[in-house]
Amino acid sequence: MKFRLFRLFIFNVFVFITIPIVAQEITPKVEYKAEIGIIGGGSYYLGDASSTKFDFKTLGGFFRYRINNRIAVKAEMQHTSATWISGKNNNGVITADLTGEYNFFELEYDPYKRLSKIYSPYILAGVGLMNYDYQAVNMTNPSFVFGLGMKLKLGNRMNVNLQWSNRLLFADNLEGNTIYDNTNKLNGSNIFNNDLLSTLTVGFSFDIWKKECNCMNFHKEK
Repeated sequence: MKFRLFRLFIFNVFVFITIPIVAQEITPKVEYKAEIGIIGGGSYYLGDASSTKFDFKTLGGFFRYRINNRIAVKAEMQHTSATWISGKNNNGVITADLTGEYNFFELEYDPYKRLSKIYSPYILAGVGLMNYDYQAVNMTNPSFVFGLGMKLKLGNRMNVNLQWSNRLLFADNLEGNTIYDNTNKLNGSNIFNNDLLSTLTVGFSFDIWKKECNCMNFHKEK
């Protein structure tokens, strides 16, 4: 009788311990296709009109769509409260960018994948538009966007990233303009002399757009 009770006790303990583990194994993890977020930081303009570093405040938001755990596409808008060009650009600079991102690690919670991490450095490149005032005329010109950053997952749906981005004007209206002192000696027609707006930002985002789970292949060897 005592032996039967002992076996029953051992069996119940085994069931109590293994059921949560099995349930966790067979429960599909929740993944999301996209995220929305806000950013804030500082910027500087490198060009004919100014050489002041990180004198400008930047705020903005973004939408990131994850093609997979390595590659994403991001749409981002920023407003930089710059007063460069001898104080004549009081409306600041508005940028709208479309960039592609590549993560060096597979950014996800998955203990079964060797390269799966909750953090990853990444690089970005794309195109954008910059809107600003020039000699009392509002102008919009295209730009080449490039940069790098670091992403970190704070939880199931929260993320943070640190990003260094640069916007090189394709059409630089300031080159050769004699009304500026050309502090950085960038006058010239070479595209590498074109003005550059660089930004260092911290962003927080929230995952949205839940993925459909492929439960049949959830634990398939990857």
